[in-house]
Amino acid sequence: MGFCYRCGSPLEPRVPAGDDQLRECCTACEYVHYVNPRILVSCLIHSDTKILWIRRGLEPRRGLWAMPAGFMEQGESLQQAAVRELREETGLEIHPGELQLSVLSSLTFVDEVYIVFRCHHAEVALTAPSAEILDVAWLEEPEVPWGQLAYPDTEPFMRNFYREVSVAKFGIYLGEFTRLQHQLMKVPTDVSP
Repeated sequence: MGFCYRCGSPLEPRVPAGDDQLRECCTACEYVHYVNPRILVSCLIHSDTKILWIRRGLEPRRGLWAMPAGFMEQGESLQQAAVRELREETGLEIHPGELQLSVLSSLTFVDEVYIVFRCHHAEVALTAPSAEILDVAWLEEPEVPWGQLAYPDTEPFMRNFYREVSVAKFGIYLGEFTRLQHQLMKVPTDVSP
């Protein structure tokens, strides 16, 4: 960053009093500039045994398949951010109150918190609303181009979600993704649709 948001003076890395982490601190007003994880939200929309997928139109991972997702904006709730991203990437309009929690996960290697919601919606015809998305498709599990996922580490989770959709019994998962591994654990509570 280089300069203080408050007074414009230079920043220097040091451990502030009472802290144990190296932080960017202002050399003049002593303001501590914290850098915190970003919040990434996603929607898994299912209709019967189909799930709504997008094919990315922008880098990184242009042309590969993923679930609709993006970052929270200032002033949004988690659910509002998720439905905004869904609308921007698929054109599908849903109400934030329709969302059910599916996953809470830490992506420590990129300093992000990842929150996934799920929602049932009748299958409707959709077209990519912008150049950001090349395609929008409702896919059965055998139709998914598993070798072309934008984020291959999500494959086990997505396959599990297909299993949940097929029996209409859903869990809530707590997980952590690192550069080397991922782990999702079901929270010991069953949640019905």
